[in-house]
This record gives sequence, C-alpha cells and structure tokens, in this order.
Amino acid sequence: MGTKYSLLILVIYFCNIGNQCVAKIINCGLGFYLAENMTCIDDNECGEVKATASALCGVNTECYNTFGSFYCTCKAGYFNHAGKTNFTSRTNCHDVDECLNEVEPCGPNASCNNTAGGFNCTCNGGFVSTTGEPAFTNKTQTQCQDVDECLNEVEPCGPNASCNNTAGGFNCTCNGGFVSTTGELTFTNKTQTQCQDLISFRPQTSSLQDIDLFAIQSFTSLSKLNNTNSKEFHKLVSNFLEVMEDNVLTAAHNLHHKEIMNFSSDGFDVVSQAIQNNTIPEDERSKLTTTKNSLDIGWNSVAGKESFDVAAVVFIAYKQLDSLMEANFLDSSNKETKLQLISEVVTAAVTNKDTKKLNESVILTFKNKKLNNEKAKCVYWDSSAFVWSARGCKVDKFNTTHTVCNCTHLSSFAVLMALHEIEKSDEYNLSVITMVGIILSLVCLFISILTFILCRSIKGIRTVIHTHLSVSLFLAELLFLIGISRTENKIVCAVVAGFLHYLFLACFTWMLLEGIQLYLMVVKVFNAKSLRPKYMCLFGYGFPLLVVGISAIAYPYGYGTENYCWLDLKSRFLWAFLAPVCVVIVVNAGFFIITVLRLVDKFSSLNPDMDNLKKIRAFTFTAVAQLCLLGCTWIFGMLHFQKETIAMAYIFTIVNSLQGAFIFILHCLFNKQVRDEYTKIFIGVCNLKKASKYSEFSTSSTQGLKSTHETGM
Repeated sequence: MGTKYSLLILVIYFCNIGNQCVAKIINCGLGFYLAENMTCIDDNECGEVKATASALCGVNTECYNTFGSFYCTCKAGYFNHAGKTNFTSRTNCHDVDECLNEVEPCGPNASCNNTAGGFNCTCNGGFVSTTGEPAFTNKTQTQCQDVDECLNEVEPCGPNASCNNTAGGFNCTCNGGFVSTTGELTFTNKTQTQCQDLISFRPQTSSLQDIDLFAIQSFTSLSKLNNTNSKEFHKLVSNFLEVMEDNVLTAAHNLHHKEIMNFSSDGFDVVSQAIQNNTIPEDERSKLTTTKNSLDIGWNSVAGKESFDVAAVVFIAYKQLDSLMEANFLDSSNKETKLQLISEVVTAAVTNKDTKKLNESVILTFKNKKLNNEKAKCVYWDSSAFVWSARGCKVDKFNTTHTVCNCTHLSSFAVLMALHEIEKSDEYNLSVITMVGIILSLVCLFISILTFILCRSIKGIRTVIHTHLSVSLFLAELLFLIGISRTENKIVCAVVAGFLHYLFLACFTWMLLEGIQLYLMVVKVFNAKSLRPKYMCLFGYGFPLLVVGISAIAYPYGYGTENYCWLDLKSRFLWAFLAPVCVVIVVNAGFFIITVLRLVDKFSSLNPDMDNLKKIRAFTFTAVAQLCLLGCTWIFGMLHFQKETIAMAYIFTIVNSLQGAFIFILHCLFNKQVRDEYTKIFIGVCNLKKASKYSEFSTSSTQGLKSTHETGM
C-alpha cells in the first residue's frame, strides 16, 4: 500500500496465448491501493486504532474515512481555534467551557463544573436535586429545591431563638425579650452565639457607639413582644430606660466644665452637659435641646446638696419608643380611658441622687407628633409601678404644635393625649358624693341593724335576712371608706380587695335568699313555709367565699390595682364580681315577677286571709324596690364607658353610696310596726326626760322645805 497521497503506478506484463507479452500500466489514484486481484481498493487512512486519529488529526479529534479520502472533527465538547468544523490537516482541539458559554447551564440554585469535554451540575449549599442525584447535566429533568433547615434540625438556633428559613440557608433571631451575645441581629452558628435575657443585657462600654448598639438591639427585642400590656414587658421597658440613663450619665462624666455633647442616631438623640469642682454657673440653669424637644433645669437640681467633682445632666429623646410605650400603662382612676402618646419619649437624668422632689421645677418642651384636638396631659414613667403617671407634672402651655410641661421630679416623660377622661370637676364631685353618701349609709345601716335585733314585733325569717344583709353592707361600705385607696402595701391592698369582693357578693347572696323566701311565702301562702336560718347562713356566707376562693386561685394578681384596692379592670377580672351579681339580679327578677303575678291572682279571688296577703304584698314591694336600688344600680356603673355617659357615673355613685339609707327607709320607716316601736321609744325618752325634770324639781322642793323646817324660816 502506498503512502498517503502517493500515486500508485505499476507496470504489469501481460502475455497472450501467442506468447506475446505486453506491458500495462495501472493507475489507482490517491486514497486507493492495488489489491492482489489487481483492483484499486479504498485506503482507510483513519485506521482501526483510535490513536491513529490523534496522530493523523491532532489531540481531542475524531477521524472519519471517506471514499478515497478522510476528514477530521473535534470531539464533542472541544473546538479548534481556526473555527473549522471539518479539517484534514493535523490540528489540536481545545476543551469547550460550557459553564461560561451557556446562560444558566444548570438552572437556578446550582453550580456548573466544567470537565474535559463536558460539564456537570451540583446543587448549591442549602439545596438538593429533585431526583436525589448528587450531579446532573440535564436541567430540564433535574432542578435544585431549597432545604428547610428549620424543620430538618432539632433546635438549629438553640434556646430562646427563632429559626428563619431562607433560600439555600437559614438564619436565627433571638425571641422577644432576648438579645444575642455577639450583638448580631441574625446569626447561624448556635455554638458561637446564644440569646441572653434582655433584663441582664448591658452595653459593652459606656461609649455612645456601644450605647447606640445596645439601644438598637433592645428596641428590636422589645418590638417582638406581643403583649405590651404585661407586667413583664413593663419591667423590661423600665430596665432599658434605667440602663440608658446610667450609661449616658457615665459618658457625660468625661465632659469639661459647661461642655455640651450632642449625639444622634436612628434610635435616639442625646444632649448632655457637665460642670466641675463645685462650680455652679452664673446663669444657674442648663438648657438642652434635641431635634424636637428641650429641657430647662436648674444646676442646683443637677448637682444636689452635696459637694461634687462632676455634676452632669443628660437629655435623651427616643425616636421610636413611643410606639411601644403607649398609654395603656396610664396610672389613672379611669383605666378604661383611651389615651395615646403624642410626643417622643424623653429621659432627663442627673447625677443628683435625690430627684423625687426637686425644689426647682423642670421645664420640658415637646413637639407634638400628632394631635386630635383633645386635652393633653404631661406624664412621667413611674419605674416602681411600671406605669405612666401624672403626679408631679402639669401642662404649662399647649397648642397644636408644642406642649410645655412643668415637673417637680425627673424620670422619662411624654405628653399623653386624653381622648376621654373624667374632668377634674366631675372627679371631685363624684368623690364628695361618695364620701357623704357612704357616711350617711353607715349611720342608717347601724340604726337598721339595731332595729332588726331589738324590735321584737318584727321578728321573723325576713328580719334575719335583712339583718345579715345590713351587716354585710355595713362592713363592705366601712371597709370601702377606709381601705379602698390604701395602695401603699400591695399585699394589704390585695387583702382589702378580696374582702370587698367577698362582702359585696354576700350582700347580693342575701338578696337572692330574700327572693327565694318571698317565692316560698307566696306559693305556700297559708303554710308560710320558710327557709331555715342555719342553711341560709351557710349559703349566704359560703357561696361568696367559694367564688372569691376560686377567683383568687385562678388569678391572684387580679386583686388590688395601682390606684385602688379593688378588682383589676384591664384583665376583665371584674367579671368575677359582675357575673354572680348579674345572675342574682336575673334570678331574683324571675322570682319577683312570679310573686307579683301570684299576688294579683290572690287579690282577684275572694280570699278570707286578706291580712296575710296584704303583708306579703308589702314585703314584695320592699323586696322589688330593694332589688332595683341595690342590684340594678351596678348596671348604671357598667354603662359608663365614654364621655357622653358621665350621667351614668353620677347615677351609679349617688344611688350606690346611699344603699344603707335605702334599706333603712324601705325596711324600717315604711314598716308600721317599726314606726310604732320608734314612737314608743321616742315617747319613752320624752317621758324619761320629763320624769327626770320633775324629780329634780321635787328634790329641790323637798330640800327647800326641809331647810325651812330645820332653820325655822
């Protein structure tokens, strides 16, 4: 076989029969060779061995034989620099980087890995292939889907933290009331970062940058808490304010004499000033101003009475804290009043330790953030009770843009907008009505109790009921008068509230027993069936005790509020009293309706026992009147829930404070037998006085006669 591209020329001698030999030339041409049978056969230049292609065409090539020739191509995934698809000269082919040449060769959330002559795909971290294969090439058949690490791991973030799944990963955030130990808002490594309680969280140093980081983390943590009306939340807020005060004051100690330092961040503005070496400036007052608020305070209030090396004042204005410290914490007699903050929350702090009662007033000016054309009041944050309070603060000036407050102590302040509150005049009037009415009721109840015990002509089961009702109401109103405002000691206040709950429930329980007794008297009018006193006492005092016991066990914090020793209104614990009262009113109303209907039926028939019926009618009248006056008055109290219903508050106060007087009128003055007894007592007292005077006259006359007789005059 000839070499490539050689021209095969052979000279062959042919001899014929006649032995004549003739020479013949055979030309097979390029790409062919002469076979033994003297025919031209195609020459397979590519050969049967794979290595032949590399030698003939170049590296990473494929050789293809053709009839009389051949051609070369690059293998799949390779290319030649000349850009030719087919070639015959030896040319090396180079790898094609599919990861660069295609747009998302593997699809989203996957990585492309180039290989010699090809590529493969692997899912990015946090993703897994839909087919379960670690590597793939066909993005239409296999995709990468997200792995939810929050579900696949047990506590991936550790305690007091929440896991948030993200595309291809996750992050951790501390729960409300907790902050990360590294200061990061989000983290992924629970071994390096933990969540600590916000109550123990402090800035790393007293530099304003670290204080700012502390404020950001604290505010983020507080904003995650849902129940902003809980005691725990109030404590966290108080702790945050106190830590801010302490650290900003510490930073202010480095200031020079009368130097003013300003600092502003996204969370707060702070202005501070200091004086040194017992030197009070001649102007005697420090005036600090932030973007929207200002403070005017005397240097004597800043320094205090003791000598000082450094006396500092700081004024902090929180830009977002008002959204968390809304007025549902207001320390007010009307806790159902709807209020809102209309200014930034600010803190005024000084190095003087005694700031509860200052000799000089502190003037604070607030820029109103919002206004509803209502009355404003100035309040401060009471860190001991964890509430807003208006004590010691008053409004000096108020307009649509600014509010000026005058306070006699230092704390965190804000302007509170009252959408409705009881006016000062109404508050004073209601307190006077309550005081006068209860004193009058106590006197009337005392007389009624003596009457029921000593008046023999009215002895009976209803008198027993009236006696216990009067005793319960007397003790309740007396305790109300002397103990309702004793909030200094929380335990004592809770005990007073519990006893008031018990005694007022006892009053309504004895009213229920009177309704049952009246019903029995009408149903068994001739037999006059009655309840037994021992069972009445067991129920009359046992049922209220059961209700109070269950209530105290279920929610012991419901007894005693910040202002009054009564049931908590915010938690709806008041229904521990109102629910039994409503039940008594409804049940007694049913008994009295049945009683009245039976009496009408009795009077319409010819009944020989008219005296007994008239007596029952009188009893029924007084009982119905008693229910209306003693029971239904609480409905007026429940109807007072907005400014337009202030009349309900007056009705409730007047009628409720005069309950003792009503009992005296209904069961004593309206009772002829009692009036007769009073008349006898009155006549007896008058006769006793006349007899006493006559006795004195007789004695004097006798002594005079005796003296005359003895002296002879």
